[in-house]
Amino acid sequence: MSTIEKYGKFLTSEGCFEITAEPPRKWRNIHYNQWGGEEYYAEATHIGDGASRYRDARGNTVNVIGYDAKYLYLRDDETNTVFNPAGMPVATDVADRVIRIYPSQTEIASSCAGLRVTQRIFVPRTECLEAWTLKIENETDRPRRISVFAYASFALTGNDHEGRGFWPDKYSEVHKNLGGVLIINRAHKMPLAKKNGFLVALNHFRAGNGCRDDFTRADYSLAAPKILWGWNCDNNAGYVWDTAAIVQCTLTIPANGTERVDFLAGPCIGAEEVKALRTRLTPAKLDELADEQMARERRRGEAFTVDTGEANHQRDALMNIFVKKQIYSYAMDKGGVRDNLQNANALVLFEPQMARANILKCLTVQKPDGSSLHSWWPLNRHQYSDKPAWMLQTIPWYVQETGDFTILDEPVPFFESAETGTVWDHLQRAYRWLSADLGKRGLCRQHFADWNDGLEPSEKTGERESVMVSQQLCAGLLETAALAERRNDNASADECLRLHREMAERINRAAWDGAWFTRTICEDGYALGSGKNAEAKIFINTQSWAVLGRVADESRLRRCMASVDEFLTKPEGYPICDPACSTFDERIGRFTTIMSQDTVNGGCYNHAAGFKCVADCLLGRAEEAWETFMKVAPDGPHLPVSVSGAEPFSFINHYSRVPSGFGKGGYPWRTGTAAWFAVALLEYILGARRGYDGLIISPCLSKTVPHAKLRRQFRGATFDITLDNTAGRCVGTRRILVDGKLIAGNTLPLFTSGTHQVEVEI
Repeated sequence: MSTIEKYGKFLTSEGCFEITAEPPRKWRNIHYNQWGGEEYYAEATHIGDGASRYRDARGNTVNVIGYDAKYLYLRDDETNTVFNPAGMPVATDVADRVIRIYPSQTEIASSCAGLRVTQRIFVPRTECLEAWTLKIENETDRPRRISVFAYASFALTGNDHEGRGFWPDKYSEVHKNLGGVLIINRAHKMPLAKKNGFLVALNHFRAGNGCRDDFTRADYSLAAPKILWGWNCDNNAGYVWDTAAIVQCTLTIPANGTERVDFLAGPCIGAEEVKALRTRLTPAKLDELADEQMARERRRGEAFTVDTGEANHQRDALMNIFVKKQIYSYAMDKGGVRDNLQNANALVLFEPQMARANILKCLTVQKPDGSSLHSWWPLNRHQYSDKPAWMLQTIPWYVQETGDFTILDEPVPFFESAETGTVWDHLQRAYRWLSADLGKRGLCRQHFADWNDGLEPSEKTGERESVMVSQQLCAGLLETAALAERRNDNASADECLRLHREMAERINRAAWDGAWFTRTICEDGYALGSGKNAEAKIFINTQSWAVLGRVADESRLRRCMASVDEFLTKPEGYPICDPACSTFDERIGRFTTIMSQDTVNGGCYNHAAGFKCVADCLLGRAEEAWETFMKVAPDGPHLPVSVSGAEPFSFINHYSRVPSGFGKGGYPWRTGTAAWFAVALLEYILGARRGYDGLIISPCLSKTVPHAKLRRQFRGATFDITLDNTAGRCVGTRRILVDGKLIAGNTLPLFTSGTHQVEVEI
């Protein structure tokens, strides 16, 4: 039994993960409305709390509700028994607790004192709020008088679109006619209209309260609120830090009957907006919107599915049910060139229009010289070196997936410039800027940092050159050359191939350390990631990107990946570097101040393992690629979720190697790991890879997986693909049948509709 099954199981037919026992830490789900325009993004943990955030169309952001700050409480008004649907924070035991994590909603159900309660949390697609519905079944043969208390503490901090922070000046008002509480934010410098908060009931409203201290007693504990001693809301207001929203609903449930209470919480302009919401969002309408969200997530999930055998059903369920949600929500969470472009590589598999819009948005912060800002939400004007390099990968990959060459002629303005260029113009300026912005060894300058934000300079750091970005440029030049050929732009194709040859020669001359490639070279010749160093001798990224960028001959590429096997492959995963840095180094900067063996300083940073997994496949390293996927996905063979604490329904940003917290997983949902491993599994391990002329079948599958299946949508058609690996050849194809007919080569015919059966013998 996997350790996941100690806590719950995937229900494939239901499209959810069901938690049946207390997990090792709070497991979070994410809910959101639709991307673009005004966005609402809310966490819901397995006990019902979680932070939420609102962002307007300009990128001004307000943190609506804080962490550990929202709960529903039930009280039997006859016996004064108080409990929460999840059995906490109040210590009253509940029975038969089941929590279901869906891509579209979170459901918490339990029984206590003759009542069966089910709480649903979701965010409607077209609204900037979260809806909490509580259904209460009276399992006794007598009427029950019940009070339901909704509690939320509104933070209302935030930042403007350039990252300047602001603090609230808040007080609360109870609005009986609205059935709840408004939190009024007087901070006049907040640059967005929806800077206030609200918590209201749609039905059974009795009273409200706006003061945290009235609800919690002097210790401020939400586990022992005054309702345990019979307190009721008294319509009192609150001021400044003591403001909160408490809404009490009282109802009588007939014997063996069922009732429901519905609450809405979120940001608002004022009372009139909330009044309109209460009119529009009836309980029946909420059910309709919840069903709509469920259907939308299921449609996304159907864009691709995998089946790698019963032994891997947990990881298959992660990919089939949840990974699209993680990729979509990450696009909403982030507003940066690097993050959104990488995410778009997988987003295009199921939301091509959204991927297209992300690409165009990223180009709006590119300067006329071809360089790029780091992000637009918040606006970060630091000059990083890797931003243009991601354009060179993502735009060609988008065209290969969609066949949409029209994007290349789309006009996009340059940042803070009257000049506008086509996407193709932006792409050319990106590779030309990177190819010209070189240090004295002819490699790309690192500037503020590259993909590893920890590689930020200290005050005493001189010029540095990034080996990784130089390799990324090589990968992008090859992609752009192939795209140029499709445009019949032979001059640009020849230019890209020439620049690739020249940069590859310089990388091999300046950065080859004898058995692997270094990471960063300082002006004085000091190299991070060299065998000469006592710490940080070798980095995983420059070995992976050497392969992705084809910067050396195959023997050298295999040698550097063998070094990854020797030094960077651990039972628990793949650290970025080894050994981790333990002391501050002026020549490297902030990277060396990060805790040793954590995150990007020697922790198992899973995003980087995604690069490695693709590199493994490009070299035909089927066993190494599969091992990488197995270790990074939750509940790895040497790092079960009982140790990592990782949500089994989300890829995790990193696993710590710090002895005091060894194996602990950090940052579910918010990581580029999901996009890279979706691409790595679907397109490189299982081998259904996008191409200009059609879907290319090129698997690289472990001997431990003799049979596999995948369903993949591509340019309007659906392909049901079976892989036969029983001969154990693992790499490439012997023959391919499409709808029963043998085809030549390994590129599937282009279809614009229908479902087609593909049989592949590896």
